[in-house]
Amino acid sequence: MYSYLLEELSKAIGARLLVRFDYKGESFTVEPHLLGRNHSNEDCLCGWLTTHTAEDGQEGWYCFLFSHIKNLDLLEDRFSKKRPGYDPYDSNMSRIYYRF
Repeated sequence: MYSYLLEELSKAIGARLLVRFDYKGESFTVEPHLLGRNHSNEDCLCGWLTTHTAEDGQEGWYCFLFSHIKNLDLLEDRFSKKRPGYDPYDSNMSRIYYRF
């Protein structure tokens, strides 16, 4: 159902590209680290938030449901390392599709 998102986000993780997308009416720029399915059977992206349109948005780990991601863009900007606290075996996921 979300094969386009899965394909594009997998490319972004593999190439270490930042991504920008709209999510619930706000714009986010994220370093994507992991794609998977959570225990509620929802496909999602786990990544490090770098910028957010809301003034109260803070850097850190966030999980974004594919069903709410709109207008995905892979940016030319790259990131080079895993962020602190990254867990490639995230226990919140029942299945992992792709990871940093």
